[in-house]
Amino acid sequence: MKERIVKGVTHYLFESIEEFRDKYVTLPLVRDWRHSNKGDWILTDDGQVCQVLHLGVLKKNDRKKETTFIRTIMGSFVCSPSVVMKGDMKTNMYTFSTAGESPSVRKKNRKHTTDKEFLFGKYVAKGDDVVEAYMKAFPSKNENYAKSQAKLLLKTDRVKKLIREEIDKHLNDAEITPQYLLEEMRNIIDKGGSSDRDKITAITTLMKISGMMDTEKTTESLTLFQGFTQEQLNAIQGSQHKKLAEVKKDNEK
Repeated sequence: MKERIVKGVTHYLFESIEEFRDKYVTLPLVRDWRHSNKGDWILTDDGQVCQVLHLGVLKKNDRKKETTFIRTIMGSFVCSPSVVMKGDMKTNMYTFSTAGESPSVRKKNRKHTTDKEFLFGKYVAKGDDVVEAYMKAFPSKNENYAKSQAKLLLKTDRVKKLIREEIDKHLNDAEITPQYLLEEMRNIIDKGGSSDRDKITAITTLMKISGMMDTEKTTESLTLFQGFTQEQLNAIQGSQHKKLAEVKKDNEK
């Protein structure tokens, strides 16, 4: 027997009818879970027993067709003959995914960029606002949704790598190299008219790059060193560059 706490209440998943009957002798058991209601104890396709916690309705886009579904501690399942209810409890009981992962988790863990993600990265690297970039790339008219999804994509390694590569291309075209940035920082330090604040900022950045300062921001400083300044980073989320008209992904992966 397995347990799962949902909203402060412990629910059970029994491995067999026999185990279920050891605890609940007289409770009725629905043999076909596709025809169950909320609160029913049901038999899964592999012989386990659990309780229906929620019975809901899925509406199609045209709103003419409706499909019922149930939610249990094993997960959520559409009440269709083609759907099989078996196996272990899903990590996320609110998803219909057989892997038990929510769409956001699948999006976060994906290894390769999609065509739309590639386009999103291109827009961001060119300087578009990240929300605007998302709404153009996917597209979407919901700004709140676009904001949350753009934030999620910007945390993924695949999109960060894509944006990094695109920015590097623009910097190389402008002949802005790491050596150039280091020389500019040194000029600030050596320049007689530079303010103490500018000198301290430049020295601190160089110390982080050289590894003399072990802080949580070292990685960020190294990123700056590898291609662009803080002002150029800020431009990623601003509008200091011209908007990208249209970008298509190359066929080569």
